Amino acid sequence: MPITTYLCGNDGSVTLPAGGEGMQIRTFAATLSRVESEVTGCSDTGRRRRLGMLDLTGALTGVPGIGSATTSAATQCIFLQTSTAALTLNLSDGSGTSDAKISANCIFNGFAFNVDKTGDNTITCNFSNGDGTAPVVTWLV
Repeated sequence: MPITTYLCGNDGSVTLPAGGEGMQIRTFAATLSRVESEVTGCSDTGRRRRLGMLDLTGALTGVPGIGSATTSAATQCIFLQTSTAALTLNLSDGSGTSDAKISANCIFNGFAFNVDKTGDNTITCNFSNGDGTAPVVTWLV
């Protein structure tokens, strides 16, 4: 079946882990990669390579948020996560459905805060696959 619809537009979304409400995501960048290992043996006449487990790394950028006076700040901030947590990145063609998604248990690190005089406040953090399981990639083709 030929591809007739392309994922263009700004309808993607991010599902953060529980307790990750500390930022409203505006953009994300994700890289899926595999480690390549050379497994050439002594009797091989050419090079043999094998691919390892699928890995996920990337960055999220958004607007920081704070909880109400009756809510513990520790449960509202993604940058206080100390263990792996579920992250889902959704891509869409604008039809209102998630046509592609990448899900993984990730660790979040490398937080950067930015404030400028025009009133823009942003937060950026890095994420990486955090357990021994490959990310799940669901792609509608």
